[in-house]
Amino acid sequence: MPLSKLENIPTNLIMGFLGVGKTTAIINLLKQKPKLENWAVLVNEFGTIGIDGSMFAESGATVKEIPGGCLCCAVGLPFQVGVNQLIKQARPDRLLIEPSGLGHPKQVLDMLTQGPFHSLLELRASICLVDPNKLTDSRYTSHETFMDQIALSDVIVANKTDLADKAAIQLFHRIARQSEPYKNVIAECVAGQLELSWLDSHRNPARHTSIPESHKIPAELQTDSVLLTKKAEKFKNFSRQFPSQSCFDYLTLSKFIRTLKPERLKAIIFTNKGWLIINSVDGNIDSTPCKERNNSHIEIITTNDQMNDLSSSFDHCLQASIISEDTQQL
Repeated sequence: MPLSKLENIPTNLIMGFLGVGKTTAIINLLKQKPKLENWAVLVNEFGTIGIDGSMFAESGATVKEIPGGCLCCAVGLPFQVGVNQLIKQARPDRLLIEPSGLGHPKQVLDMLTQGPFHSLLELRASICLVDPNKLTDSRYTSHETFMDQIALSDVIVANKTDLADKAAIQLFHRIARQSEPYKNVIAECVAGQLELSWLDSHRNPARHTSIPESHKIPAELQTDSVLLTKKAEKFKNFSRQFPSQSCFDYLTLSKFIRTLKPERLKAIIFTNKGWLIINSVDGNIDSTPCKERNNSHIEIITTNDQMNDLSSSFDHCLQASIISEDTQQL
């Protein structure tokens, strides 16, 4: 059947700021999909090396990556071509779109509801994951994208609630309840365990990006660090790849990551414990065995000033030679 005959493909945005667990949530959704359905994932990564796509592919989805920026920068012809290529290849029963944690969702939603995608895609609920522990961190709460994600979501979910205290979860619910228009679903979860039914929740077209006072952190719950910080810090990106024979010492690497405490680190690397997918948020590390790859990849997003030293620091974690690097400030 030609592409022009495809229409009304259920489509969801899975949003959330850095390190909130979007990738894990999408992988969990893929595990729940009906057996006879084929799902596709359009993933945008802020660095130059795509890592999320490899993780989704292992879950059996057809994946299209747009690395090296945010989807809003690619909205236009490149974005249209990417979506059309993915749909033509996968002919999916559902499309999931994961914008970068620093990407601007408003432009993406505008593109998906207008022009060539108006009849091709049926935009359903946009889901936003929030880490309650970040709701008093000005690097997040003063960031325009963070506020837009909350304002534009139909379903808002507090993830990682096992790591949050009662005050943080109460603050999440206060912000979610006061959000206008109202949210279809306000929920909590652990480890990105989203409910499949949330995907088909109603999408409210009246969502907007103007942030009412109710979305802002109440003064009595702000920490001193929030009150003293007037601007969101700039996030920086470090991307590097290594040949497959390069072997990391896992203990040395883990110690370095915990010391660095990047806002976000993703890696698919060869170590003395075998090939691993490594996820790290604020220095907390989660590693999972994976299949052998052609080379090792590391992506870091951080506000840390040690960017110039990252290359040599990773060298010290290696047991073999390395290759190219690409470091840039966003």
